Amino acid sequence: MLAKFSLYDFIAVLIPGIFFLWTVETITNFQSLQRALPLTGSLSDTSILIVIGYVAGLLLQGMGQAWTERLLLLWWGGFPSARWLMPNDRRLSHAYKEDLWRLIKRRFDIDSPESANAEVRLRRNQEVFYLCYRSVERMSDLPQTFVAQYGLFRSLLTTFAILTFGVLAKFILDAYRDHILDRQLMLLLVALLLGSHLSYSRTVKRGEDFAKAVYDVFIARFGSAEGDKPDGPSD
Repeated sequence: MLAKFSLYDFIAVLIPGIFFLWTVETITNFQSLQRALPLTGSLSDTSILIVIGYVAGLLLQGMGQAWTERLLLLWWGGFPSARWLMPNDRRLSHAYKEDLWRLIKRRFDIDSPESANAEVRLRRNQEVFYLCYRSVERMSDLPQTFVAQYGLFRSLLTTFAILTFGVLAKFILDAYRDHILDRQLMLLLVALLLGSHLSYSRTVKRGEDFAKAVYDVFIARFGSAEGDKPDGPSD
């Protein structure tokens, strides 16, 4: 568990945090930030940089969960892990979903919430997904890897969004005040928008990869003759 926790911390927290600090320092050329960031390469300075980057990454994760992910869920209509179990969704085949619900019924004694409205079904589907995830999280490294990468790209998307709004505000303010369009800021805006687009596409992909990996491992593990047996003490 410690190795998996460290993997998520390194990929999804530390890397975005250090990248965010470096990008802000590079774009703004803020002298106080330059003095605060230890970039000499010594062991002690590296340790301080890791701590600062980790704290910044935690803040980005918090903003990503509170703001970015909420906006994404409104745009997506729910997590893919919940949407895919809806009867009208075609991402998973009908046979795949039938096998999955059969194993969920056998494993957890939970039926598909067919009589509920769409909002209730999505919520219930997501609860069922978490049960599946907890059942297989120690059986394969794929779900852990994908969820860590999902957290990474969600934080990067949050980072690029913050920087885009900041640079856009500066561009508009400079244009209004000086009546001049700063070409460097325009190029920077294009680069940030491109980064936002790529981060969004990878967030979508890794979120889908995470959901599919959990369901695949769940079916592979509990779809076998041995996996269908109730848990109990081994002989």
